Amino acid sequence: MEKALKAFLSFHGIAFEKVHDLEYLKNLCLQKDNSFSKLDIGDLSSYAVTVRYPDDFYFPSVEEAVGALKTAQLINVFVAGKIGA
Repeated sequence: MEKALKAFLSFHGIAFEKVHDLEYLKNLCLQKDNSFSKLDIGDLSSYAVTVRYPDDFYFPSVEEAVGALKTAQLINVFVAGKIGA
């Protein structure tokens, strides 16, 4: 979903910092399209860092992982629809 949000921003020529903060990226998307307000990012930003880098490695429960995956899929589908992908 991070890449999806960045794809939307790039598609619209909106500059963004090199970050993993999904709320920041969502807020930039909101500047172009108010319908991003209905996206619930939840705590997905934490997965962008804590499960990626070994010194802060975290194993989510199966339930957490399934919930995060469903949220990510919804965001990806939403953004794909916005850019015609």
